[in-house]
Amino acid sequence: MNIFSMLCCHLDRFLLIVLLVIPDCSSFSVSNRNHPTPKPKILPITTRHEEPTILSLSNVFTHEEVDDILQLVESSALNPTSTYQEDVFSIEAWDAEDAILRKIVQPLLDDGTIPPNHSADSAEKEAALRSFVYAVTNHPDRIAQDDIIVGANIIQRREAIERWKSDEGLSIMKLSMDYDMMKEEGDTLDIDWDVISLGKRYEVPPELLDKIEHVIPTVLNGGTSWTTTDATIVKYQEGDLQVPHIDPCDATLLICLQPCMEGGSTCFPLLDPPRRLENARGDGYLFFSSQATGRERNVLSLHHGGRVVKGDKIVMQLMLEYNGNGDEDLQRNLMSKQVVRN
Repeated sequence: MNIFSMLCCHLDRFLLIVLLVIPDCSSFSVSNRNHPTPKPKILPITTRHEEPTILSLSNVFTHEEVDDILQLVESSALNPTSTYQEDVFSIEAWDAEDAILRKIVQPLLDDGTIPPNHSADSAEKEAALRSFVYAVTNHPDRIAQDDIIVGANIIQRREAIERWKSDEGLSIMKLSMDYDMMKEEGDTLDIDWDVISLGKRYEVPPELLDKIEHVIPTVLNGGTSWTTTDATIVKYQEGDLQVPHIDPCDATLLICLQPCMEGGSTCFPLLDPPRRLENARGDGYLFFSSQATGRERNVLSLHHGGRVVKGDKIVMQLMLEYNGNGDEDLQRNLMSKQVVRN
């Protein structure tokens, strides 16, 4: 069975692997926020693909507006998102977690409660985690509740790594158009996990969301029927990328605040032919992860952020959910009249 067929047959299962995001229950309804009504704005739009619909929007923000947004971003102490596991492949994060686990179990190591065969001082890769699990299983009264939660989160992250390294996860990773992350192992291609570094995600500050959320009714007809279920700023440094995934929403609005000098394109590897879409300052892409009708996820919307080769890249991402009639054709009937198709 080829990769595309496998993705279609096991979409629900793959979503558990593909999505690094688990959005929380909070959302930002356009109709419930108190931002001023903006002046109507005509947005030139180009259709890049029909099914799934991928649209490029010019001048979502002017350069002056981008400057204001970036100034706010730089002046704010951005909070890293808690619903993403962006450091899932990070060796530094793994080492830091091991240090945390060793600190938690150190009193039990010092008094000999943890036997040598479960010692966190071993050079084995999972030694610290093994000590923690032994301590929680056999001496839960010696571990603080907060430390148990910290350890559980570490376990969850490492389980995510194992899912990516499963046969299904590898199949998805190999869809990436960043071919330099693959290496030959005999007659097969494998993933070079050591070269994977992901962009860092941050919550969009509420005051910034107030400034940008009016874009939604500008782009999409029935704007107040759309809910922003997730709003993030993603910063990529040289070498960073994003793994192939499907967004858990009806539509995604991706706006470039700062393009990098080389690389960093938005890639759709399952399209025929595969597409690399370049990012330009103030411009955006609107694409639909739901089918045109029926609201089922469209496997062809799988995408990833290409590796940044030179410079830094900053994008803003809004995940949108439609709250109107589920039978409506999301992709064709709901485009705002203020959008001009090329």
